[in-house]
Amino acid sequence: MSRPVVVVEPGQGQRFGNVEFLARTEDTPYFNLGIVTFAPGQGVERHVHRAEDDSFLVLEGTLSVAVGEEGRAVEAGPGTFVLIPDGTPHAIQNRGTTDVRILNVHAPGGFDRRIGLR
Repeated sequence: MSRPVVVVEPGQGQRFGNVEFLARTEDTPYFNLGIVTFAPGQGVERHVHRAEDDSFLVLEGTLSVAVGEEGRAVEAGPGTFVLIPDGTPHAIQNRGTTDVRILNVHAPGGFDRRIGLR
């Protein structure tokens, strides 16, 4: 049995805080896909995902990323792709003066459920 095709028109994804989910676990068990917007000064403190890769493509602005045990600093501008393998500590922050927008993929799926979206 195949799963249904999912089509999400611009701005019509399911919202959870600053994330607009385009593909959720109920759509596919393989990944979650969302557009995340960070206002100036907003970000996510250092954390680790177990059994889940976290990746993003910067669409607008510059995202400050600290990765690994040593906190390697990366300034990711538009078009930059970052893949953070499971078990890798990382933090992300918008240190600029305009919004940062990223396309975010968590694989496999389940991230949406872990943050409380059903």
